[in-house]
Amino acid sequence: MPDTPHRVLVVSRQASRSETIAKALHKRGLAMVAFETTTAAAASLGDTAAEAVLIEVTASDAQLVPLVQQIRASAAHPGVPILLVAADEQAPLVVAALEAGASEILPRSSSTQTVVETLRTRLVASLPATAAEPEVTGAEPAAVAEAGVSRQGPGELWVICGPRGGVGRTALATNFAVIAAESMRVALVDNVPRFGSALMAFNLPPQTPTWVELAELPLEEDILDRLTRHPSGVSVLPAPGRPELSDSVAPAAVGALIYRLTKVADLVVVDQGGRLDNGGIDLLESADHMILVGTPDNPGVVGLRGWLRICDQLQIPRQRISVVLNCVLPYHQVDAERARRVLEQPVLVLQHGGIDGVRSMSGGEPLAWKHPSSRWAKAMRNLVGQISPTIGAKLKR
Repeated sequence: MPDTPHRVLVVSRQASRSETIAKALHKRGLAMVAFETTTAAAASLGDTAAEAVLIEVTASDAQLVPLVQQIRASAAHPGVPILLVAADEQAPLVVAALEAGASEILPRSSSTQTVVETLRTRLVASLPATAAEPEVTGAEPAAVAEAGVSRQGPGELWVICGPRGGVGRTALATNFAVIAAESMRVALVDNVPRFGSALMAFNLPPQTPTWVELAELPLEEDILDRLTRHPSGVSVLPAPGRPELSDSVAPAAVGALIYRLTKVADLVVVDQGGRLDNGGIDLLESADHMILVGTPDNPGVVGLRGWLRICDQLQIPRQRISVVLNCVLPYHQVDAERARRVLEQPVLVLQHGGIDGVRSMSGGEPLAWKHPSSRWAKAMRNLVGQISPTIGAKLKR
């Protein structure tokens, strides 16, 4: 390894993500120079020596293309690889950056190990033949083996979310999982710390293993076999019921468990709640389907519109988002058509579950499990098919 590590200029808006990238680079004998924005990177480019560039693309970043052009025109950075990480690889901004000279795009769902190993391969290929190849120091075999492989498996990832509590996000998540579990392998993950909603929804005992106990599970172990299996067939990964344990596991570690589940389950349903922190955003960007839940009233629709605007800023394609108005009654303020006009997004409707729906949540018995032939359960089954025709086609008839 050379005396001075090769340096990588990294632009990442998330501090926790930058820290993860820095550790992965260090294991490969590389050093990181980090910036939070492309504007900051462009301002310091003249004083920043770097042999490679990694940029995590954010929506409407007016300085992305100028930065790529500036790097390509810089005599101090001849031929350096420029790797982009983007949620939408076909976005006009990303295409323009490629035309300006970016080397390659990786999807936002790629693991840090995959991104860094790809960058390292590009960097080594760009070095003169006499240059020493950066040495991988202390890299775990599992991390090296993962290079070039997406962290996300073939199972569909559904994230149930929304800006307001008490609108039925957990009820929808648990019942979606129960319906799918009739005919496929399904895992439900409670990613809302401090409340233990999944424990209550499935009436599981407090000592049920949560993501606190399973966060350090070795990669060679089948995580699905380690989860508690509800009589409905759903494998459940709850959040801790004790609030003081909620912060003992980093969001990235919980995310890693979720991505591992997509490799062994046909469907992974995540009860995400209203989380828009780093871990929450990462899951939203990686989800095959985001189910955005609200209620048919003015505050509810306004909240949904704000959430959709955030998704637009993150460049999450609208076709991956299903908006569900829950607990609809004839006298509500906002009907589906009005909500569709306000949100500029198709809207799905679920009628109120009535007293049976209320009792099912308070009693820890998902309605689709205890009363599968009820009108509400049948409506939920139809929703599954509308959200994902692939999963809908697999449902038990």
